[in-house]
Amino acid sequence: MPRLPTVTHPQSWVVPEQLRKLDWTVHATVRKLESQKATTLASIGVKLTQRDWDNEEALRSSIAGCDKVFLCLMSTVDDFDRERRHAVKIVRIAKAAGVKQVVTSTSLGVSQIDAADPLLKPSLLQELLVVKKAVEQAALDGEFESWTFLRPAYFMTNFLKPNIDNYSDIVSEKIWKSAMTPDTKIGFIDPHDIGQFAIAAFKDPKGFKNRSLGLVSELLTPQEAMDRLGKAMGSPIKATFMTDEEIAAAHPMTVLFRMEKSMRNMSDYVDLEELGKIVPLTSFSEFLDREQGRVKKLT
Repeated sequence: MPRLPTVTHPQSWVVPEQLRKLDWTVHATVRKLESQKATTLASIGVKLTQRDWDNEEALRSSIAGCDKVFLCLMSTVDDFDRERRHAVKIVRIAKAAGVKQVVTSTSLGVSQIDAADPLLKPSLLQELLVVKKAVEQAALDGEFESWTFLRPAYFMTNFLKPNIDNYSDIVSEKIWKSAMTPDTKIGFIDPHDIGQFAIAAFKDPKGFKNRSLGLVSELLTPQEAMDRLGKAMGSPIKATFMTDEEIAAAHPMTVLFRMEKSMRNMSDYVDLEELGKIVPLTSFSEFLDREQGRVKKLT
């Protein structure tokens, strides 16, 4: 059976789980072998290696014998370039190991870079997206037989613990204040859907060869999203909006968490109809229903 070293990340736990159901051999790197997620993966037959992407021997051991790679790396604000360096290293080792296919998860904002979107101004977000673009370039430079770029939009998990701590006013004041506008269509993505797209690509490397896909599960205005979250939490939540003056005066990290202005047109970079033909898409309400145990912890 094909082998897959999965570089694990909160969005990608579904990938090794679903591939094991297909009886694929899966290798994964994890931060802590004793974590609950790691022990769960080990219990279903995933072969785990303690994650240390600066340790080339550990990477070579994890990738040995594999013919596919899921490249999904974490941004680090204290060292933007670390993500690119890790990508270059993993790609080099994967190529030497005989890997034929790479599926890379980055960000929908990379599509804005490709399109030279005028809304994408110099900012912390723009710097992070430049690194995501460099990760994709590293995959391209590997010259694999098949590559696919998955570019997810705004994660639905941002409204669950611990990420919702960045929006403490949702819980404490039942208000979500963002840099969007009332009619902005925000692209929400369920991490499980990202995993399903990755699996679809792995199962059909020719069909997904050399493709870049902007990923969204559902497009909603800020208030539509808060209506659904409020219903799940049992209390109405109001969407409010930062003024241009507030955005200009805010700390860069605050603006990043409050959704930078350039994210107002993310709907321009996705084709929902086409995406729905590939995998069933999860609505925000369906996501909240599935995660109701975690939603209840917010109330």
